Amino acid sequence: MNFFYVRQFPILPPTVYAAEHLHFIVPRVLELTCTAWDLKPFADEVWKDSPPDLREQIRQQWEANRAATGGHEGVLPENCPHPPFSSPQALEEGKIGGEGFPFPPFKWDETRRALLRAELDAAYARLYGLTRKQLRYILDPADLTERELDGILDPWEEVRDPLDPQGYEQRVAASDFPGETFRVLKEKELREYGEYRTRRLVLEAWERLENVIQFHFGG
Repeated sequence: MNFFYVRQFPILPPTVYAAEHLHFIVPRVLELTCTAWDLKPFADEVWKDSPPDLREQIRQQWEANRAATGGHEGVLPENCPHPPFSSPQALEEGKIGGEGFPFPPFKWDETRRALLRAELDAAYARLYGLTRKQLRYILDPADLTERELDGILDPWEEVRDPLDPQGYEQRVAASDFPGETFRVLKEKELREYGEYRTRRLVLEAWERLENVIQFHFGG
């Protein structure tokens, strides 16, 4: 491995990320990753490297997690560096500064995690410049009509509402596309939820980002 190979990887350079991108991405990544005390050193580094406006977004993410889940139930380890200000009074007084991440870990919640992953998938699809049709293709090639597949590089879509479940089922049933992308995931979710949940959540997140101008994904 050398930088000749590294430079060929399809990784977005840091210069792509504007402040609003980081405000959206970093808090969600932190909630997905920092769910236990042994990950506090990582949270500390993120916090120390974050400017005040990003810290505020992280604080709001933590409070949203606590409001939805009741907050982390773990016990603070005796050797935990930089103990958090975990009391409601401290939070209300704005005591969120300090050297390390000033909160307990995020509480693991499967429903929230599914939504957060979908939002990040949609955000990165926009950052990489994908169209909705191309995102639909990645999620399930059978979702596209023959005309859409023939013009995969054209943003035009024959399907007006990809989120219509009946229309999606009809397209999949009629498709003879020879390949699949996430067959195992799709089959698992069909068994557990009666639908390909990830596809729906990602496309719903795409629509939400379309209507929130300040993100400017894909711009």
